[in-house]
Amino acid sequence: MKNRQIHLAFPSTSQNLSISQDETVLQVLIRHEIPIKHACTNGVCGVCLTPLLSGEVDYGQQQPRGLNQKELAQGYFLPCIARCQSDITIAEPKVKVR
Repeated sequence: MKNRQIHLAFPSTSQNLSISQDETVLQVLIRHEIPIKHACTNGVCGVCLTPLLSGEVDYGQQQPRGLNQKELAQGYFLPCIARCQSDITIAEPKVKVR
């Protein structure tokens, strides 16, 4: 399977990052030194909550317990356990790194 693209639609940057099917979105963001606050890395705490502007992600066997129905309806996802099912576009994470 070919690599997917993560398009960053941040006010401070607009770039594309390549992601393979076995990587989580969080792993790619960290590798490229994109500031994102994270803690549990297993979908429970919700600290990495990020707006998904377009595309599809999948959580596999993991449950996004740190994502409530309101946040899901508003287009948020959890990069710590999400894998790309298509090219995606994301906005800046909800919680800012200080």
